[in-house]
Amino acid sequence: MPHRHFSSILSWWVGHVERHYRVVIILFTLVTLAILAYTVKNFKINDDLTSMISDKLPFRHLEKEFYREFPQTTDVIVLVVDSDSIGSAMDARRRLAERLRKEKNLFNSVYEPGGGEFFERNGLLYMEPHELDELSDNLAQGEPMMGLLFRDFSLRGFFSLIGTVLDNYGSDPSGKMDTMLDHVGTAFRSAAVNRPYHLPWESMMYGEKEAADQRKQFIIVHPHLDQDGLLMGTPPPDAMHRIIGELKFDDSVKVRMTGDVLLAYEDVTTVRESVGLATFASLILVGAIILFALGSIRLVFVSLATLLTGLIWTTAFGLAVDCLNLISVTFAVLFVGLGIDYSIQFCLRYRELVEAGHDNRESIIRTAGGVGTGLFISCITTAFGFYAFLPTAYAGIAQLGLISGTGMFIGFFCNLTLLPALLTLIAFRKGLISPLTRKISFKTSFPYKHYRGVCVAALALGLCAAALLPGVYFDYNPLNLYNPASESISTLKELFTNRQAPPWTISILTDGKKSADELADRIGKLKEVKAAISIVDFVPTDQEEKQNILSNMALFMAVPENLSVKSLPYGDNMAALNSLETKLEKFIAGHPGEPARRMTGLLDSLRQFKKNAATPGRGKAAFASLEDGLVAGLPPLLTRLDKMLHPATVTYADLPPDLVREYVSPAGRYRVQVMPREDMMNVAALGRFVKAVEAVAPNATDTPVSIYETGKAVVSSFRLATMMALAVVLVVLLGSLRSFSAAALVLIPLFLAITLAAATSVICGLPLNFANVIVLPLFLGVGVHSGVMFILRYLTEPPADGNMLMTSTARAVFYSNLTMIISTSTLAFSAHRGIASMGKLLTLCFVFIMICILIVFPALLQLFVKYREGKQRASG
Repeated sequence: MPHRHFSSILSWWVGHVERHYRVVIILFTLVTLAILAYTVKNFKINDDLTSMISDKLPFRHLEKEFYREFPQTTDVIVLVVDSDSIGSAMDARRRLAERLRKEKNLFNSVYEPGGGEFFERNGLLYMEPHELDELSDNLAQGEPMMGLLFRDFSLRGFFSLIGTVLDNYGSDPSGKMDTMLDHVGTAFRSAAVNRPYHLPWESMMYGEKEAADQRKQFIIVHPHLDQDGLLMGTPPPDAMHRIIGELKFDDSVKVRMTGDVLLAYEDVTTVRESVGLATFASLILVGAIILFALGSIRLVFVSLATLLTGLIWTTAFGLAVDCLNLISVTFAVLFVGLGIDYSIQFCLRYRELVEAGHDNRESIIRTAGGVGTGLFISCITTAFGFYAFLPTAYAGIAQLGLISGTGMFIGFFCNLTLLPALLTLIAFRKGLISPLTRKISFKTSFPYKHYRGVCVAALALGLCAAALLPGVYFDYNPLNLYNPASESISTLKELFTNRQAPPWTISILTDGKKSADELADRIGKLKEVKAAISIVDFVPTDQEEKQNILSNMALFMAVPENLSVKSLPYGDNMAALNSLETKLEKFIAGHPGEPARRMTGLLDSLRQFKKNAATPGRGKAAFASLEDGLVAGLPPLLTRLDKMLHPATVTYADLPPDLVREYVSPAGRYRVQVMPREDMMNVAALGRFVKAVEAVAPNATDTPVSIYETGKAVVSSFRLATMMALAVVLVVLLGSLRSFSAAALVLIPLFLAITLAAATSVICGLPLNFANVIVLPLFLGVGVHSGVMFILRYLTEPPADGNMLMTSTARAVFYSNLTMIISTSTLAFSAHRGIASMGKLLTLCFVFIMICILIVFPALLQLFVKYREGKQRASG
């Protein structure tokens, strides 16, 4: 459509608005109030990350099929129970699980991996024969000393045991006795300052790695959730902390929480708070900027009123389409920055005309005809920059694209309807301009005088930036988007170091026990796989051999019945301590060198404790603490061990129902669970793992597959959206400007800004991710706006001296981009790292587009003019 014809339509429309401004304002007010009531009532954020990707993709079908068969594996809360002893951790896990099972109105199921009577009796059958041999050797070495301690199971007996160790010092080449004595020293020092510490008997029996794994116990809870992701109207973290607090665990027990329920809750809470705060901050900062730019309280008022109206309408449209998601909710901040741009362009031209002596009505109508076409072209390119994601599989950003793209048309309509009506009601007068604002202008001709140097510098800078573009990459790991300080994220990341139970595994559905066993065997041979298990693997192998080893152990590990610690009076404990002190002194005197140095440290710790326990009043508590740290944990450990030394033969029918349910669905589908060999926090390792398993089992699913396939879908969506946005921008520019050279003048600064922003992101270590991937196609549509306004002003109303920097258009471009920089930078401070990265990348883009438009564009324009003049002279 020719510019003049479209401008006349806009002038005609605004003329009617101006004549009926009261009716327009009343209608807008009533409609906006009704829409606001609808918005408040229906506002909700969908925290389901899986809904962010189209259901039509094959991996989503596999994922849904798996969760239908095993619903208990999704929407879970994982409780991690840590303690400094296995017994304490297991006891805390058992008590907590029992308490959770009583909350039947809150939880569907409570599962203890490796817990319960079955594993307490048969747990050792799951060790390999060589591991049992090693355990047997450890117990055999310690059996004589245990025999001594059994005779007097008290602190006195333990001190006597240490004396025996000293008498036989040097007979243990393994160094285990030295390690035990070091722990005893630590126990003395801890008891001296009343700090809990437990001698790690498990480490000395099982080995440190095995003991460390067992000191970390798990509970998996499948909760009832309402539509807001709450437990009976209570946030999941609050409900869980209440239950944990009721059990009053001692200081040695630590219970932490993670799982997709908590991740989703924390994520949506962080997003809601971050975006809400960012939107509020954007409105305040944008208001300050446009006051500085427009120089009039009246113009600021009408601009913000128009902006808020458009924001309310756009929010209601988004809720009418569907509830907002964790990405589309950011439309509010984007709308503030983009929507105010139209008002700035309109108001600055309007003010320019009023200052030139035109009356209010004429200024409004001429402004509509003058800037309206450029605003509409900008509206189209910006909207289609958003709409470019609609045909892609990335449903989360497609929703943002639909809401924000439509919001641009809503903003355009408000600025060409409500804004003129408000300007008619509250007329701006020439004398109302701020003196400070009068001084602000771009009184420079530098880009015009040095246009060749500016163009050469821009080319060199662009080439240098382009050399860094291969460093741009996509971060597939969604955990890098969450607030790293949250409990659920820090706990989950720590679990990736767990060699026994990594949190991300691949699952494969099969139709029979035999096929599951065969598939697990085949996949388990892959180099990327640490283990592949099915329910068959929970029937221990080599049971006869293992039972023989355990029977031999039971012969020399005769644990007395009802074994318990005998607490002695203060005087007896102090006498035994003095006796041990004397033993240590004699040992040090007779063993110079390293043995003396080691025992001197133990003696110093003993004396530190003895000083604290010098009086009966303080000594009783000190000895009680020492008793708890040295010997209290041994009876339950030995009792559990004695129970496991007499296992029954385990068959498939003996497996506990809750374990079977983890691997066999009610419909008879069997699950093969595949564990990775490498750390899944490494994106490259995750890709290798998924591709290797999918090569054998194309129907593989679960978290690693979902993350990998989602990343592929997002990257594909990014490419498609970028190409579509670029195509739309080219078509709109060529259709509206009717000139390849004019379109090139607009696009060159845009591409330069994008290249510089991408290079800066590489330098700053800011990768593309699931949240900020929208920036490039979006910016292709948004960033073209400034160039369009510049070139249209030059083509339709060029300044007399040719210096575009002296026009209101240049000021509008400056302030428009400044508002976008301020608006998007508020997102950069979000605790949600995905939203923060989006804010950072958008801020970089708008900083560079402002520089390119105000410096490079005038130089390119002057180069083009000089080239055309030279060509005309040559032809003439």
